[in-house]
Amino acid sequence: MAAILALIASWLLPAWRAWRRPLGYLVLAVAASTLGVSILKQLISMDCPWDLSRYGGARAFVGLLATRPADYPDTACFPAGHASAGYAWIALYCFCNATRPRWRWAGLVLALTMGLAFGIAQQLRGAHFLSHDL
Repeated sequence: MAAILALIASWLLPAWRAWRRPLGYLVLAVAASTLGVSILKQLISMDCPWDLSRYGGARAFVGLLATRPADYPDTACFPAGHASAGYAWIALYCFCNATRPRWRWAGLVLALTMGLAFGIAQQLRGAHFLSHDL
């Protein structure tokens, strides 16, 4: 939300005009990334660990490329949404490189840390396998 507000401000405040293109890239890259993952989640039906019988759920494991039984519901567990929301901010590296090059590595580390933290938290809850986050 802050990036969107900053982009709007770049159109309203002349002093922020130089930030318009990098902010536009940042907003577009994060939006495209999260939208892409959201679409993939709807197209690929994979169960979460907590849905599988070996982890206390009710269904047997069905591989990614295997035919899913007709009586199994559609699921949206792959790829991992929380981790991808953190990793979407890898665009901060390019944003910082264009605006404040000395901060680019900090932006990258922040995004990777967020993706890792969100992914590990969801794995500990039983919501995802490591492969869902990668």
